[in-house]
Amino acid sequence: MARRSIFFDFGGTLCQSRADILPIFREAAQRAGTRLSEEAYLRANEVCWDELWPLAPALVGQTPSFADRVHEMALRRIGFDGPIDAVVRNIREAATSPRWHAPFPETEATLRRLLELGTPMHVLSGNVDYLPILLANLGWTALFRSVTFTQEVGVQKPDARVFHFALRRADVSSDDAIYVGDSWEADYVGAQNAGMSAVWLNRTGRPAPGPCREIRSLDELLGLLPELGLGQSQQRQGV
Repeated sequence: MARRSIFFDFGGTLCQSRADILPIFREAAQRAGTRLSEEAYLRANEVCWDELWPLAPALVGQTPSFADRVHEMALRRIGFDGPIDAVVRNIREAATSPRWHAPFPETEATLRRLLELGTPMHVLSGNVDYLPILLANLGWTALFRSVTFTQEVGVQKPDARVFHFALRRADVSSDDAIYVGDSWEADYVGAQNAGMSAVWLNRTGRPAPGPCREIRSLDELLGLLPELGLGQSQQRQGV
């Protein structure tokens, strides 16, 4: 019997997602001793992101990174005449800082408990190559056996190719994988369509669109371990 693995979404699941990113842009400019037109920059950033996305997989591991290129393109598009390199660097530092991506209160203890139980854990996030830096800054690198972000695949969840890419990287079959995420469509439905078991993290308590395995906070996952084939019994059997 193979050891079952848990794959986690990142934003909204392990850490709180920021719906409003304008404060990050504002602070980045202020730290560089300048100002920028925030709304114009946000619109330009979205356009540049879409324009550069087809090249995203090829830019993994490159310098400047995909996200850095997007921010630079957007600043140039709005005619920003300030210190572009400094603003881009400040955005990157903010985007990879726990200060702007705070873990949920129960996240750290839940992950540490799963690690104690010998549960293989992985991250699969709709993110870019800032993510490994952020995980390192959170002190979580050693918790996860693999990290996959959608920039590497060039498509977003719920596309099954994202999940299959992560499974191949982790060397885990879909039958032995459990995915935990807060988005019904992107995470729960996407994982199921890729052949994985799924747990919906429904922090808001809204009605489920359909039958599902559901938790309201991440620590509730620990109570599901026997049902999922994980935890103490797995550790004792050494499987």
